[in-house]
Amino acid sequence: MLFDKKVILFDQDASSNTDALTQLANHLHDAGVVTSEYKDAILKREASFSTGLMTQTIGVAIPHCDPDKVVEPQIGFMRLKEPVTFHQMGDNAEIQVKVLFMLALKKSDDQLTMLQKLMALFQNQEAMDAVQKVTSVDEFIDLMKQNEIVK
Repeated sequence: MLFDKKVILFDQDASSNTDALTQLANHLHDAGVVTSEYKDAILKREASFSTGLMTQTIGVAIPHCDPDKVVEPQIGFMRLKEPVTFHQMGDNAEIQVKVLFMLALKKSDDQLTMLQKLMALFQNQEAMDAVQKVTSVDEFIDLMKQNEIVK
């Protein structure tokens, strides 16, 4: 299950998008699911291909990198206390992001499938309200199951 290592962080402080990305990548590394090169690859990719996305009410980011930096498939989640500036995918406009789903997946096909599932989640206003309010790891995992992000 893609959240079984429980890299699920609520109401974190981050000074910038780089800080948020670094914190979440470090947690994935500490959980043993990514290589030591993962963090640098995430930062480099985000600098070239922004992953921010504005939903109806909240900015989200879906950072990811090449599968060769992944040891075991996993998704890291971080909700920030205060949003940080990311660039929006597509038009590169600055947006304020409060929620990150960091993908650590082994296959490119899995990344595409997961991105599609997350896009459906982001379009579900009720689910996104719940993402902003959830306070426990178990509640979060249940929410992801209800929205078919994971089985």
